[in-house]
Amino acid sequence: MRPSRRLAWIVFGIALSAAAAAAAPPPGYVSETLPNGLRVSILQDSTMPIVATQVWYHVGSANEEPRTRGVAHLFEHLMFGGTAAHPKRAVWDHHERFGGYVNAYTSFDETVYVSTIPPAGHLPLLDLEADRMVNLSLTDENLANEKRIVTEELRLSTENDPMSRLFTEALKRIFGEHPYSLSPVGTKEDIAAATLEHARDFYERYYRPRNAHLVVVGPVDAPAVLARIREVFGPLPADGITPGDVPPLDTWKYPGTLDLKEDLPPAEIAVAGFPLPPPTHPDHAALLLVQELLAGGSLDPFEDELVRKRNRAVYANTLIESMRRGGLLLFFSASLPYRREKTAFRHLDEALTALGRFEWLDEERFRAAKKALAREEQTRVFFADQVASEIGRAAWWEGDEARAFDGAARIENVTRAEVEAAFRKYVLDAKPIRLYVRPEHVPLYVRLFGWLYPLFGGR
Repeated sequence: MRPSRRLAWIVFGIALSAAAAAAAPPPGYVSETLPNGLRVSILQDSTMPIVATQVWYHVGSANEEPRTRGVAHLFEHLMFGGTAAHPKRAVWDHHERFGGYVNAYTSFDETVYVSTIPPAGHLPLLDLEADRMVNLSLTDENLANEKRIVTEELRLSTENDPMSRLFTEALKRIFGEHPYSLSPVGTKEDIAAATLEHARDFYERYYRPRNAHLVVVGPVDAPAVLARIREVFGPLPADGITPGDVPPLDTWKYPGTLDLKEDLPPAEIAVAGFPLPPPTHPDHAALLLVQELLAGGSLDPFEDELVRKRNRAVYANTLIESMRRGGLLLFFSASLPYRREKTAFRHLDEALTALGRFEWLDEERFRAAKKALAREEQTRVFFADQVASEIGRAAWWEGDEARAFDGAARIENVTRAEVEAAFRKYVLDAKPIRLYVRPEHVPLYVRLFGWLYPLFGGR
């Protein structure tokens, strides 16, 4: 490890924060688009012990068509099958041989294949990635096996987890006809209906260089790696298509009030959701601070107001769901099922109105929130996989991979007045999406005597 190189990274980050410099990549960064459309980004950093390689395919569950729902996540699993040149476990075996790590994930907007591996194993990995980008063997046997695995994953991660099940169904109801209503994990019905034809069509449309971004970060020789990438990825065909863009969340038409029943403990949940704009919006940096101040610290101001100060709920919380085309800022409260829906929302609204006093936005908390966000960026440079993820996200979500390196500067430039204005615009002056969740089964004694609970100090 060369301390001077690490020091250069740290000084670079501090300089960005202090001067609020324009977005610019650090030394050792190269990027280009191959003639077939593959975007390539390489960050050479000799102080890192391992190489992170990520392939971002710009397709997720939001891009699925009605006949292919659930295929995005299913195909993530199929990509670990073999090709004519490499057997089924080739990618796994390669990482085991070098002591590396490999995985993948599917989201609403992208499917990402991640690898961390010692430098000696990196160049052969590029051959494997290029091969499976166009030569994947898709068979009925592999499809049937992966359908069983994905169905079991769905059962464990969602169906057997009441809160995960509730959150998935709530987003589905809130988003309605918006593509983000399609959960990345899919449904049992979607998985069962998937055919080899669906999988092959999905692969040939979206798993092509023009729809992918290859990111490499670590102790590599950037010019040599770029030359190798040109050699193995350059000949791949420039076919396939780019998915249509997803509508932004902040301009989507939402229902006013929704009802939902779930098999939950005997509590009713009132939810107020506020759509947020995409990360490319000028308000994005101020909204990041809003989110950090409301949901990033040990004290949730909304919960403090509604539960501790007002004693109007048994539990409350603030959640943020972020996607490429926007986000949702969610406030929810839980109470025993004796309270009327109208009353629950009145208490929730009163707590939000109280946040309009901005006691949570004093100078001390504001500076602490800035430091917390800056710390995240300044520590990220020590981890190759985190840097690679940020480059891929900045390129796809913000349209400029250089934005991966100037987050602290943008945050430092935000004023308290801008944070207050953002909260007013997107919460206080906005019309919320309301969702009320009732339990399917409520014990008789709660129905009959729950109303007595507040008389003895309950909520």
